[in-house]
Amino acid sequence: MNLYAKHATLINNCYPEKEGENKPKSSELSYLVFYANSRPVKLTKVGLFLEKKVERDVWRGRKQNNHVTLDILKSLIQSCHRDLNLFSKYVAKVIELILETNDTELVDHACQVFVVFTEYHDGSTLGVDSDFTHDYETLLKKFAGFCSFESSSDDLLRLQMRYNGHRTLQAAVISSALQASDFKTQLELILNPLIITLSNTKNPADALAQSNENIDIRESAVNNENLNAHTIDVLAAKTCALLFGKANGVALRQSLVPIFSYVDNKQKWWPPNLVVSMMKLVLHSLQPQYSYLLVSELIQQFDNTQSESSDYLEKRASFVSALDAILNANVSLVGISVLEVLNSLFAQLIQSLHDSNKKFMTSKDDNSLHYFIHQGLVQSIGGLASQTYYVNQLNDITSSIVSKLRINHADTTIEGLSIVEYRRATIQCLQHVVVCSAKKSEREGDAPVYNHSISLDTLIPALGLLLDTASETRIEFAEMLTYYLEETAEDDIGLNPYPKHTLTHQGDIHLVNILHQTILDWIQLSTVGDMIAIKKLLSAMTRRFGVDETIRAVPLIFEVQSLIKQTVIKGTARQRAAAALVVEWLLTIAEFYRIDSLHEYAEGIKQERLKHDEYSTVFMTNDLTVSEFEQLEPENRNIVDRFVDQAVVVEMLSKDGPLRDQDDVEGIDLVSKLNAQWDVNTEDKHGSTFRIRTSRNLSDLKAKLVTSWSSGTEMTLNDSEKNKQTINVENLKEVLVGQMQTEVVGLDVMSSSYLSKNPSEAFTDMSSLLESITSGHNETSSPSLFNPPYKP
Repeated sequence: MNLYAKHATLINNCYPEKEGENKPKSSELSYLVFYANSRPVKLTKVGLFLEKKVERDVWRGRKQNNHVTLDILKSLIQSCHRDLNLFSKYVAKVIELILETNDTELVDHACQVFVVFTEYHDGSTLGVDSDFTHDYETLLKKFAGFCSFESSSDDLLRLQMRYNGHRTLQAAVISSALQASDFKTQLELILNPLIITLSNTKNPADALAQSNENIDIRESAVNNENLNAHTIDVLAAKTCALLFGKANGVALRQSLVPIFSYVDNKQKWWPPNLVVSMMKLVLHSLQPQYSYLLVSELIQQFDNTQSESSDYLEKRASFVSALDAILNANVSLVGISVLEVLNSLFAQLIQSLHDSNKKFMTSKDDNSLHYFIHQGLVQSIGGLASQTYYVNQLNDITSSIVSKLRINHADTTIEGLSIVEYRRATIQCLQHVVVCSAKKSEREGDAPVYNHSISLDTLIPALGLLLDTASETRIEFAEMLTYYLEETAEDDIGLNPYPKHTLTHQGDIHLVNILHQTILDWIQLSTVGDMIAIKKLLSAMTRRFGVDETIRAVPLIFEVQSLIKQTVIKGTARQRAAAALVVEWLLTIAEFYRIDSLHEYAEGIKQERLKHDEYSTVFMTNDLTVSEFEQLEPENRNIVDRFVDQAVVVEMLSKDGPLRDQDDVEGIDLVSKLNAQWDVNTEDKHGSTFRIRTSRNLSDLKAKLVTSWSSGTEMTLNDSEKNKQTINVENLKEVLVGQMQTEVVGLDVMSSSYLSKNPSEAFTDMSSLLESITSGHNETSSPSLFNPPYKP
């Protein structure tokens, strides 16, 4: 080495002569920086000289000179960062030599220099210069070791070393050099110590990452009064969040491997706190376009779990818990394939039922791990409804689950499972979708971009479950339907001055019609739970559809009473329960519409029956222990002899109740509908209640077609035909446009009577129209293929 070279002289001049001074001389340092900026090619020699000097100073224990060297390097990095690649390998070598001293102050100073170095280093020489790549990765290994530094005698030293390790790793993550070379190698070096730190913290990793605490990694660990264990935990969580924030689709899978490997090696699958908190941290850190990939990776890990492993159930329960947390988080998973995820989760649910002796666990006491797996999968399926990714998503999810119910399946098993257990699990999936969709509607407010509610007509194919042979299936489905009707009911039904019509969509009308017809068969079944479910469902329908449902339900209720009188409903206990249902429904209606007279009348009927033991106890207690009507009041053989008078009820509803429409202020139309006798076509008679009305008869305003020509001879018009309105092309256009507009307006509010119109009538009308157009032409004109029905 030439000790008289200019760069060597300039560097040596920066070192102070007095003992105790550990800062370079400012004027000489400025000159050195100016020299390096003016002649960048000399930076390589400057770096080499500093490396050799540090080797000698470390060997001789010159701590003061090493501090000065680090300050010189820091100034050169900041001032000559455009040419940093010319001496970057010497920076790494110098820092590595300083770290070997194990001196706390020197290590802290070296870490500060590394933080500055990563701010400017772009990583372009990593992977190209093998020596520099090796030295850089060696530094990362040393910093990773600091993160788990232990000292039995000095807690402050342990905190300082761990802080230095974590802040340098965060600097390496922030640097663009992270993805400039071998990302996988750096990932393994950086992520493992972060996972170890977060696994030992008492706070969830995702909560630490999202905390408002900002830690400046440029701040020294020495004399840092704010340094504590919580600071290190926050630093580790935020570093982890930054790391996953830079991950793309390929890097995400590589980034998850160290997490699962650590959990597997340490047997920390259950309880799933670590896995769930880490997955939530990853979810909130990922770029939005990659967030859906996290769900795919977890499902793949879930699928690949080997049943032969000793921790099979723990792994599955942990992955399910993570999926549950992600799919129910308020984070939009842009790009997710909703139906594919639904099918995968449902397939895993069926597999889990096989693992649990083919039984769906509904209680923690059954088996904790199986319970958490089943409930987690069901809640994950429901979570798919918590975010909307396209307009018809909720209906698609609901239709898919309804199709899995296999309503018309005749066998007692499905996919090797009892049909009751299979449908119980499927109904639970549908229940959670309904719950999530109802909660989403509440969050969206009054004016969502899309209609996020489930269309009721998607549930129509499943209504057959209300007549299923298994009472559990009937009641569970009824409870689900009741819940959704109640949750989607309007708070203000709008009774003043006129009732608000909420049963306007054709799909809703169709569902109500089928429900009413189903209830008449359902009420004849043998369990007490069915009767209670019917009462709750009728109440929910009233709250959901208001006046429209009430008017339609009155003939149904009195048809139930008629079935009792005709003994179509068998058994005295069942008859008393059905008769009590009629009274309970009237009480519900009276309270809902605040009709005191009806409430008093229904309560009087109830008390009279109670006196004569004609009133069932099924609605009078909430803790019934019997399921069959034969077991309910076995000694009571009294039959119902006191029935509700339909005329009295109709009079109270029409006069005292707010059911009259603005087009029926006298209540004439209302009374006729309430007095209607039930039959399968009763529902169609209410069509006028739900259609858009017009005060004009459009048929009278239609233009009449004039008799035109016949082939060969012109007809002589009589007086009556001369008075007919002549139709022109403009008239035809107006009529056609008017009909099209009427049809468009009536799509959602068309009446049942219109839908039931015989198609042959329309065909006859069209045939008459065509036949009324006869041919005719001027005798002097020559025959032609087309002769217009008007004069030019």
